[in-house]
Amino acid sequence: MKNLAVFDFDHTIIELNSDVVIASMIPGGVPESVKKLHCNNGWIAYMQGVFDTLHIRGYNQDFINNIIMKLDPVVGMLDLIKELVVSFNYDVIIISDSNSHFIDTWLTYNNLKKHILEVFSNPAVFEGDLLKIKPYHLQDYCNLSSKNLCKGQILQDFITQQKKDGNIYNRILYAGDGANDLCPILRLKNCDHAFVRSRYKLEELIEKVNNGEIKDKSDVIFETKISNRIYIQPLLVPE
Repeated sequence: MKNLAVFDFDHTIIELNSDVVIASMIPGGVPESVKKLHCNNGWIAYMQGVFDTLHIRGYNQDFINNIIMKLDPVVGMLDLIKELVVSFNYDVIIISDSNSHFIDTWLTYNNLKKHILEVFSNPAVFEGDLLKIKPYHLQDYCNLSSKNLCKGQILQDFITQQKKDGNIYNRILYAGDGANDLCPILRLKNCDHAFVRSRYKLEELIEKVNNGEIKDKSDVIFETKISNRIYIQPLLVPE
């Protein structure tokens, strides 16, 4: 019997949002034509537009990597993840709507990759100096998640596969901040715990669930309130 800790990446492991930081590197801001991609085609199309714009303007792989590598972790996060693995018998995975290249680059630079069992994110790879990103999957079964990535389904599939391989988790800890972290939290058992970053979107959504304001795709209000398993906190960031 082991334990499992699941982490979001942006605003959870790292202090900022990696996508937003990279988009802010475009001189003069993100072009309006790229912004429209978000409205019309979703976040993945928008980020591809950001990467295309940076490439056209001469920003290469080294430039992007250097920005990502030096993004600050949430205070105490590096030590926390290492201790969970080394001292408390936890497997640690990351489920993020960022992209695989950003996360791999950051983990490698911060000497944390060896402590992460798996990373689930939108696949991204450089073709020359242009970063190409794809959706993790395309889903239409979860209205709590984006079309390109349902964290709840990813978590459930991972746990199921681990069980088939003989790895059964006694307890699951989940840390996140955003709207797409609600689905996996609703799938936790009574013995599991969620650590929600205060003053971010997820805290607001949890309150709505407990007030019966959020329904699933079948128009059913969630019957089980989740407040008893939720820790609203600033993670390890000082007030």
